[in-house]
Amino acid sequence: MIRCSIRGGAVAALALLATAITPTVATAKPKAGGGTSSKAFVVCKHKCRYKTIQSAVNASGRGATIQIKPGTYSEGVVVQGHKHDGLTIEGIGTTPSAVYLNGTNARVQGNPVQNAITGDAVNNLTLENMEEQHYPANGFFIQSCHGYLMKNLIAGFDHADGIDVDRCLGGRITQSTGYGNGDSAFSIGGTPFEHTPVWSSVDHDIGDENVLGYSGTNSKYVRITDSMFYNNGTGVVPSTLASEPFQPATDGVIADDQIFWNNFDYYRPGSPVKTVSSGLAGSALNDPIGAGIVMFGTTGWVAKDNQIFGNWLWGGAAFSDPSNTSGTAENNDNRFVDNRMGDGGKDPNGTDFFNDGSGSGTCFQDNGNGLTLQTSATDPDLYPTCPTTAGTGTVNGDGTQVGLLLQIVGSKPPTAQENFWHRHAHIKINGIRPLAG
Repeated sequence: MIRCSIRGGAVAALALLATAITPTVATAKPKAGGGTSSKAFVVCKHKCRYKTIQSAVNASGRGATIQIKPGTYSEGVVVQGHKHDGLTIEGIGTTPSAVYLNGTNARVQGNPVQNAITGDAVNNLTLENMEEQHYPANGFFIQSCHGYLMKNLIAGFDHADGIDVDRCLGGRITQSTGYGNGDSAFSIGGTPFEHTPVWSSVDHDIGDENVLGYSGTNSKYVRITDSMFYNNGTGVVPSTLASEPFQPATDGVIADDQIFWNNFDYYRPGSPVKTVSSGLAGSALNDPIGAGIVMFGTTGWVAKDNQIFGNWLWGGAAFSDPSNTSGTAENNDNRFVDNRMGDGGKDPNGTDFFNDGSGSGTCFQDNGNGLTLQTSATDPDLYPTCPTTAGTGTVNGDGTQVGLLLQIVGSKPPTAQENFWHRHAHIKINGIRPLAG
């Protein structure tokens, strides 16, 4: 059982958020006093009525609270149906690590479990103050719901996502950490279209040493704010893919985040993290590594007021997916505005921005002086100020840009993507060690 992560500084990063890098981010807070409620379903290994979390869930109903005392629980918990609406499952240790869900060899009825905790068709489920590792699919997973709260959670070394939300309307992931996951630390995907959107929030979180920090397949109405994404393969990636319902990914905000040093080459032999992805958009191409923000086939996403530095391929990128037969995976009306790129030249990105020139309306404004841009001789207007109508108007971009993109994501072996990096020494940040590949 691995209780120490490859993070090399997530605890220090929490403290750092309140000091060296602004805006500040609150640290995760334990339950006051670590006590139990007389009205709760209390779980513990000895002298409790409920020895497993699942047995307490089975006995509970709407609006109930399940309190888990410190210990290691080797199980996969399933919360099914609206009879559990409003349920709270919370660890009552002084830290999230006190209540530890271990997926190694966890089984139910003789079969391997998939997720640490699954909430299916449960509205307003709350998961709080727990840690999990080593599940075959995801850590904390909620789907098909109206409202949720995931707070003060730690999710590590899962095959896919640490904290995953699918086909839900509105909710919050806050004060949580995801590390070492084969897809992403945090994922919100398959968001249904809404006439009056209820927005979700990913805030005051840390994603480090994952394949992706945030992955949002067909993600909509999401604000990603006041968080840190560092030492991942790529930091923040909203995307449009045919593998999930409700294409495309639209209407999201990435703001006031610190997105840096995302140069983790998980393709290298011996990497403790293996990607679960079958390739870029399910193709033989690879996800790009070395990038801060990638908007892949998105419409109307905004990146603003972020600190983006030390990403050796791109600080921010936007491009379409011509292979998507729906025609919706198009780079339209995305905006990069008021970001602080390259830490004022102290820790540059490989190039600050890459745009394939497809779609229309994608623009760049007030991102600092001396920006570096991946340019094309055949289209000198790839980085217009806002607002704009520039672009091809189609899913196909500028030939030079698309050719370069294909060289990068088609690199064989995948570690050859590092040949496109612009390496340099990083600034020093107390308590965090940058990965050099």
